Amino acid sequence: MRIPTYIWFIAFFISYFLGLQRSNAQESVVDQDVRVNQQLWIDYNHPSQWNETQSIRTQFGFRTIVPNVFNRFQVISTITFKNSKKSERKWARIASYQLGGGAIYTQNTDAKDNFELRLIQGFKFNIPTIKLITLNNYIRLEERFQNSFNGDGWQSGFRLRYRIGTNISWKAHALSFTEGLYFPLQAEIFFNLKKTDRFNDVIRISPGIGYKFKNNWRYELYVIFNQAKNTTETNTTSSDFILRLRIYNGGKKKEGKKPQEGFQLDEGN
Repeated sequence: MRIPTYIWFIAFFISYFLGLQRSNAQESVVDQDVRVNQQLWIDYNHPSQWNETQSIRTQFGFRTIVPNVFNRFQVISTITFKNSKKSERKWARIASYQLGGGAIYTQNTDAKDNFELRLIQGFKFNIPTIKLITLNNYIRLEERFQNSFNGDGWQSGFRLRYRIGTNISWKAHALSFTEGLYFPLQAEIFFNLKKTDRFNDVIRISPGIGYKFKNNWRYELYVIFNQAKNTTETNTTSSDFILRLRIYNGGKKKEGKKPQEGFQLDEGN
């Protein structure tokens, strides 16, 4: 069976990044010294449909950084309540509500590890623009409870996130493998209402490329620029260049759906 070109594309970038990580393995620095870094994020997203209006998605994620500063493991589940009420309004109608929570463990190289419990509340709404593009919006509030194992106990923080994005589908089927090809474009802003001791992001820009198979599975590859501040008490800003691979188990395929249809902006963990 011939391997599609996009699979080679994804494999190349992951191999390149892992090669950089191995070459920098001995250049471990404390996180206070990191101003510009490269990161690799990988996550698997598993859905479960309860009924027509309620579903849950669980994300299993791994993140690492070059120079060798930390490895991060996270499990986050989000319950979605679809708004089934009919409305004649076509502008900015709330599409769904989300409630969720998760655990995030950060394994630091030259500092104490960090454990975070996170609670999530959010909602999605769409802004129709031109016929082929709909702007998907997601707003959520996060309560973050962190323990750095340094004797200070638990610290709490709160932040508001606003995310806007769209999926541009590939319409010209000149080649067979382009049938499920699409381009997700996203931007996100983080507003800290009460700061925690690390990793409070300010702005994130995420252009990507995705492919949806006929069995409803999706793969998305992003090249992300992340401008962050207040990462530690001594480091006020940092710039992150992130390669992110997202894998979605689409569950059972709904009849009548085309390969590029049937999905919107996700919860953005």
